[in-house]
Amino acid sequence: MADALAPGPPDAGVFVRVASVDDASALARLLWDFTTEFEAPIDAIEVLDARLRRLLAGRRFWALLAGDPAVGFVTLAMRESALSAGPVAYLEDFSVVPHLRGRGIGSALMGRLLEEVSRRGIAMVEIGVDEPDDGALRFYERHGFVHRDPDTGDRAFYLYRECG
Repeated sequence: MADALAPGPPDAGVFVRVASVDDASALARLLWDFTTEFEAPIDAIEVLDARLRRLLAGRRFWALLAGDPAVGFVTLAMRESALSAGPVAYLEDFSVVPHLRGRGIGSALMGRLLEEVSRRGIAMVEIGVDEPDDGALRFYERHGFVHRDPDTGDRAFYLYRECG
């Protein structure tokens, strides 16, 4: 396998795998780096590591890692819904290290994500995108996600409220 950090042309053949509990530290580092890139608040890496170990050991959270060493990741939280025939996955975070963006690693992650979604019988994947993040919105649309109801044209919104 080619070195995931080597400069060069797009690498759509990057190895993508489902993360295990043993990957919690690498995932914590990637998540911390991604969040601090945008100057958003986040817990210490050690706190993230412990939380990710607990989450990855359960059935309601999973993640994908791209590259070896890992240079990209996706995290998903699962929930049941009375409105769908199968579980719903909420895509919490999706990132590729900055200097490797635009090389197909994100598309490789998305391809594997869609394979896993199908394999796991997941009915829907939901994503929240910040309004100014046009690049992320275009990326998700390119991979078949919509933010407008196809029947009415109504825009979809994600609202939240922190509690506690």
